[in-house]
Amino acid sequence: MKKNPFRRGMAGLLAAGTLVAAMPVLHFSAASQTMVGDANLDGAVTAADIVELQSYLFGKASFDETKFANCDLVADGKVNAFDLAMLKKKMRVTPPETTTGTVAKITYSESSVTLYDASGNVVSPDDAVAVNGTEVTIKKAGEYEVNGTSASGRLVVSTDDTAEPEALVQLNLTGLTLTNATMAPIFVENVGDECVISVKNGSVNTIADGTSHTDIQTNSEGVAETINGALYACDDLKIKGKGTLIVKGNTADGIVCKNDLKIWNGTIQVTAVDDGIRGNDSVRIGDPDDTDYTALNVSVTTTAGDGITSTNAEETDKGFVRVSGGSVTVNSYGDGIQGEQAVEINGGTLDITTYQGSSYTGSGSSSGSTGSTGGWGGGMGGMEGGNTNKTDFSCKGIKAVGIFDEAGTTWQSAGNLTITGGTIKVNATDDALHCGGDMVLTGGVMNLQSADDAMHSDHNLTIGTNGNANVFDDVQVYVPFAYEGVEALNIYQYSGTVYTVTTDDGYNAAGGADSSGGSWAPGGMGSTGGGSYSLNISGGLAVVNSASGDHDGFDSNGSINMTGGYVGANGQEPADCDGTKNMSGACYITINRGGNTNLTTRYSFLDSTGNVIVSFLSASGGSATTTNGVTSQTGGTVSGGTQLMPECIGEVYIGGTLSGGTTGGNTGNMGW
Repeated sequence: MKKNPFRRGMAGLLAAGTLVAAMPVLHFSAASQTMVGDANLDGAVTAADIVELQSYLFGKASFDETKFANCDLVADGKVNAFDLAMLKKKMRVTPPETTTGTVAKITYSESSVTLYDASGNVVSPDDAVAVNGTEVTIKKAGEYEVNGTSASGRLVVSTDDTAEPEALVQLNLTGLTLTNATMAPIFVENVGDECVISVKNGSVNTIADGTSHTDIQTNSEGVAETINGALYACDDLKIKGKGTLIVKGNTADGIVCKNDLKIWNGTIQVTAVDDGIRGNDSVRIGDPDDTDYTALNVSVTTTAGDGITSTNAEETDKGFVRVSGGSVTVNSYGDGIQGEQAVEINGGTLDITTYQGSSYTGSGSSSGSTGSTGGWGGGMGGMEGGNTNKTDFSCKGIKAVGIFDEAGTTWQSAGNLTITGGTIKVNATDDALHCGGDMVLTGGVMNLQSADDAMHSDHNLTIGTNGNANVFDDVQVYVPFAYEGVEALNIYQYSGTVYTVTTDDGYNAAGGADSSGGSWAPGGMGSTGGGSYSLNISGGLAVVNSASGDHDGFDSNGSINMTGGYVGANGQEPADCDGTKNMSGACYITINRGGNTNLTTRYSFLDSTGNVIVSFLSASGGSATTTNGVTSQTGGTVSGGTQLMPECIGEVYIGGTLSGGTTGGNTGNMGW
């Protein structure tokens, strides 16, 4: 072995540095007599050869003749600091010495992964973090910073439930671009408690898969399943932070969680071929304990599936989607938001568009959805009733499915849709709001457009809160365009304001008896019979504007009970039913078949002192009102009142003073 006479002064020649993310690797053919720079004889020239050469120069390793020949880069018959300098120049890196320590940071490059401890020293893989090429497996609980770029990278979380039954793994993303052509770039295989992805403030992180997957997992029944998402978690997953996370599901889904998925904050942008965000047990957007949701922005775009969905139909407390706050934008091929058993909207700003929106006219579609089924609650197609615009898949705005029998035709339980707050805008080809169970709307401001129904429940549909008869602003619903506005077996309006513009009936209980509505039963089309169901209004304001022709304002296949509240009816018949009709207590105005256009004439209800109770625009026509100390007036201008639903063409006001106008001269039934 040749001695090195130039070891003196090495500390001054070897400068410490940081290993860069991108590392060129120089490969040589096996036939080569020497492999210049290959200090460790592994067949490649990498940063490991720099470490090996440094160890020799510091007297920590010995060289044989082959290593010597490979490391004599200057070709002067010596191996010294000049050869090291040339090797570093060749590699264009200056790495620190590798030390042992706890992994705190994972940095990806195109061809390798570098691990660091909390002090920034490069460390070797250990029993907590394993590295195989550009695949990293986290095996123990802890908090790990992750960054860098790799086009073939993968990050796996797989802890041991026996050793760490309550393991919590937090991944702090500080600028990560991870793509993989055949596997999920981030795969949470197992974690005792949950995996938290924290998207750090100011960082942009991108996770994208390819157009096909080869990775599989075995489910609880022992069946092998393809991992069909770009970000895929088998256990609980939470996403938070103030940075940006971009997820691209190019094979099927974007973000998938087999258990509970929480998105607490961050700017989350998902595009997917099939479902955008899917949580089997639940999807929760917005921490319900928070009060500030300005850092929560979720946007989802799909080309063949649902936007946000939860799919568990077996466990009674699972399969739900809950939105507590933030901004949520969905542009989906199928349903915008779908919960197999329940959907709750308690706040936030939602903007949902499905398929071709309310402008859709046609029958069927050019291509079926890979992930969307479901029509009348359960999943038997798209639109229903007398509507001739039909799709062969479900593309509803917000939908709670419910539990049905194996045939998908008989409802068993669940499927409730509850909205208590938020600003909600839906432009849907199918129903804007739909549920197989009960729908309860007690808060929120909504703009619902649909080529089918604006609101449809297979069972009871409740608007407002009982006891708030003279409250008009607790729940506000504007329907600028729909086939039918409000449809359910039984309809109850206790308070709030509903203003609809429809091509068929405004309100329809149990399908109605006109030539276009048909009749139906829970879970699908079928006969209900007259008298068994009811349309009930006891408070609030309900204004309907139906198209000219055989279309009713308020239609019931059972009875109609208007015992309070304020009603404006514009249709072929103001109120049509097969059962009994009780109009004692409501204050109502009839617009004589004015149609659903030219809604420019003001109608107002005034109290005994002449002040406005509530006022709105509709087509011109006659009017009638009950007494109860209330008069109606046609025309005039409202000042000083509070305008509801600023986008509403009906210009609904509560309170204020009316100037001008004429008192309604007709006090008869007027078709009621």
